Amino acid sequence: MLVALTMVIMLLVAPAVSAEEQKYTVRPSTSETPPDSVRISDSIIEGQTKTYYSNVGNGVNYLEVDLDWGDQTDSLSLTIYTPGGSNIGTYYDRDDGPVDGRICLDIVPGQGYVEPGRWEFKVYGVEVDGVEDYTFNVYQH
Repeated sequence: MLVALTMVIMLLVAPAVSAEEQKYTVRPSTSETPPDSVRISDSIIEGQTKTYYSNVGNGVNYLEVDLDWGDQTDSLSLTIYTPGGSNIGTYYDRDDGPVDGRICLDIVPGQGYVEPGRWEFKVYGVEVDGVEDYTFNVYQH
């Protein structure tokens, strides 16, 4: 009886999913009108990596990430890390559907909310002729 009572208390006190156990689904974004945000504008050359951070608050259902350079002849990639350091993946132009010089993805938690804290995003110049200008945005939904 004491063992059963202890197990019930442990289940009630323990979080449903720890940050390190959280699994995410990454899918092409379907949002047509994202909320306003501050746009990051930058440029990159081939072989260069630029790192950006976004502080995600509590109770966020999903993240929308948008890297837009518009030039289909150049190739950029985007690698996404959770606040706990887990690598969600590296994504390319083709991963959101059409090859259009843009990577626009939704990051959806398997359950609960997106892990709060400082998310890290790395933009890499895979194949760039000269200098490529781009914008990068993270929207919290």
